[in-house]
Parts: sequence; structure tokens; C-alpha cells
Amino acid sequence: MEQSFSDRLKQYRRDKNLTQQELADMLGVSNKTVSRWESGGGYPDIPLLVPLARALGVTVDDLLDGEKPIRSLSRADWQSLLSFAFALGGGVLFYLLDLFMPMVLCYCAYLGCMAYGVYLQKYYTYHSRWFRIANALMCLAVNFTFVTKTVITAAALVLFGSSQVMMAGSAQSLLLNGRDEWILLAALVDLVCTLLLTAVIQTMIYHWSGDDLRRLPRLVLVRPPLRRLLPGLVPWLAAAFWLFYERTDLPVALYEEQESAFCLCLVILAVLGSLPLLGRGHRRWIPGVWCMTALCWGMIGLRVYKIAWSPVTQRIIPYSTTLGSIYEPMGQASWAMPVAAAVLCALWVLLQCVRFSSEEKRKFVPPETPPEEAEKEHDPSE
Repeated sequence: MEQSFSDRLKQYRRDKNLTQQELADMLGVSNKTVSRWESGGGYPDIPLLVPLARALGVTVDDLLDGEKPIRSLSRADWQSLLSFAFALGGGVLFYLLDLFMPMVLCYCAYLGCMAYGVYLQKYYTYHSRWFRIANALMCLAVNFTFVTKTVITAAALVLFGSSQVMMAGSAQSLLLNGRDEWILLAALVDLVCTLLLTAVIQTMIYHWSGDDLRRLPRLVLVRPPLRRLLPGLVPWLAAAFWLFYERTDLPVALYEEQESAFCLCLVILAVLGSLPLLGRGHRRWIPGVWCMTALCWGMIGLRVYKIAWSPVTQRIIPYSTTLGSIYEPMGQASWAMPVAAAVLCALWVLLQCVRFSSEEKRKFVPPETPPEEAEKEHDPSE
């Protein structure tokens, strides 16, 4: 039994990459005491078992007995599973009922199921962090669907009117025949409304369930170095690429190979945007530059067509949807491209300037403490 305990103690210490001296310092004992435990010469005192288990990242049962007991499901476990079933199952129910029932009623049914799941978590189970995460993700997905359909319906009412004949296929017509610029604007409105609605609902849940909001991660503004902000120019340079095609005296081959030229331009921009991040401590952001550059490829779908190439007259003519398939439309820049560039640039700057910090990690000096004493108190040399 002694040898078994000593072997487990030695294994757990090595798994944590701790030396005997480091473990002894954490427990407030000498390294000889830890060496005696690992050699089978004795056991820790009872008051040291819990600190020892915490230092090694295991439980007291793991230290004293290698075989973990089989725990039966208690009533709190079943109620916890029931709370998950209501919170997550309510989202699945929303998508099923949405096939044949009004969307507003489906959304109200989901809110009711989610509220009951939160109620079970508050009064009958332990407050599970996984429940909050899963509930927030499901709430985000349901809100995205609800807001998207609401935005599409509102846009269809504005564009097509309230005629029953036109409203039957208004959503599909808006997506298939709508202009790319308006679709982009609707997508931005959809994203902002979804995030705001989810934030409001989750904040209400935290207030109602009695959780301390100070334990939630807070946004903290930081000042990043300039070299990490420079890649934010990549979307603007990608949008500026299309200004080159505003000219009508270019060779036709340049218009025909627009997509290939834009792809080559994005590769060059990704390489140039990665150069400022080659220093130590900044390389982890290089994949983000390439992802942001890849998102710029969506500007291909934001082109507008004002001119077309006529193979009959060998001239550039005004573009029209009534032209035949033999005419080659020539894409040009639209106002949606700088909007997309601004959104991508803002997201990059936001990632660089905002950090999440919990209340426990934020250190502060009380207001009544004089600055001189605070500096002396935090002086590492003393």
C-alpha cells in the first residue's frame, strides 16, 4: 500500500512537471519530506492531503486509491440532464415547428423551454459552466435564424409590398434577384441584431439566475504595437484593386482575367501583410492575416456591371440584362466593397485592441492606498 501511494505521488508530480523542491514549496514543507513520501517512508498528514491533491491537479481519492469508485447518478444529475434537455431541445423544437407554424410562436416556445432549463439549473442542480456555454451557443443559433427571417421579411415588404401574390416568394426573390450591395447591408444588420439580442437574453439569464456578473470576462482595451495594426490595410488595398477597372480603355484580356488577377493580388497582399508580424511574439497572428485576406475574395460577388464587351463590333458597350450570352460583362467596383473592407479592418483592429479579462485576474490598488505605498508594496526587490 505504501509503495502504491509513493508511485502514484511520483507519477502525478512528474505529470505536472514539478520537482520535489517545487512541490515542497507549494505545500510549505521541506523537499526531504516529499522525498520520504515518494520513497515509501510515510504518508502526508491529513491537513496536507487536500493541498497536495490541488497542487497535483488530482483528487484525494486519486492519491489514496488508484481505482476510482463508480458513482451512481443522483437526483441532481438527472435534473441537470433535464435542464440541458429543455435548453438544447427547445432549440431543436424551434427548427422543427418552424416548418409548419408561425415563426413568432416557435420563438416563444423556445424561450419558454430555455427559461425552464435555466430554472432547473438555478434551484435544483449545481451551476454548470457547460450549461451556460451550450445554452449561449444554442441561443445564438436560434436568434440568428429568427433575426434573418425577420430581416428578409421586412426587406421583402419594403421591396415587393404587401401583395399576397408577391409575398409568397418574396424571400426567395430577394435572395436570388436582389442586388449584392443590399444583401451585404442586410447581412450586416442581421449580424448586429443577432449579437445584441443574444447579449440581452444572456444578461437577463445571469441576473435572474443569481450569478455574479463580475465573474464574467470583461472587455479590456489595450494598445497594440503598430506592426500588428498594419495588416488591417489589406482589405482596403483589396478594395482599391477594383478601382483599376474603372477605366474603359484597358485591354479586354484584363477584364476577362479579373478573377485570376484578383487572386494573385490577394496572395501578394497576404504575404505583404505577414511581413510586419515576423517578429517574436507576433507570428501567431499570421494565420489571421491569411484568413482575413481569404475573406476579401467575397468582393468578387460585390462587382457591378456597367459595361460589356461586344465581340461583334469589337467595342465596349453599356451593359444590360437583356444582352445575349455572347457579350462579356465587365465587373467594376461598387460601394459595397469599401463597406466590406471597413468591416474586415474594424474586426482586425478589434481583435488587436480588445482583450477579455476576468475580475480575479485584474489587479488594482485600493483608492485609499497612497501611490508611494502602493509602489513600495509591489516592488519586487523588497
